Amino acid sequence: MAFVKGQSGNPHGRPQAKDLVNPKSLTGTEYREKEFKQILRRLKPLNGKALRKLDEMIDDESTTEASRLKAIVFIMKTYQDMMDDLYKPINNSADIVEDKEDKPLAPIISFKVQK
Repeated sequence: MAFVKGQSGNPHGRPQAKDLVNPKSLTGTEYREKEFKQILRRLKPLNGKALRKLDEMIDDESTTEASRLKAIVFIMKTYQDMMDDLYKPINNSADIVEDKEDKPLAPIISFKVQK
């Protein structure tokens, strides 16, 4: 590339030091998601075996009724917990968030007519 008068040879400039040394820092939410995905990857091969075994326990006549119920409750509870974890809102602030449904509705401003 030939030198052109008035034009910089490095138009974007040097990258900032933080970009050179540290890759993007993860937020708490991103870190939590990354850890959750790693755990799921480790457990994925075992899911099929575990569910087949629980299915066999539920269908087996020699299994006691209490054991069957425990297996069913375990499956349902685990599924519900996973869905709750997946869809629950994450609050990163230290403030406690209250549902608006719990608060009684009160007027913010009230006007009084005087004669």
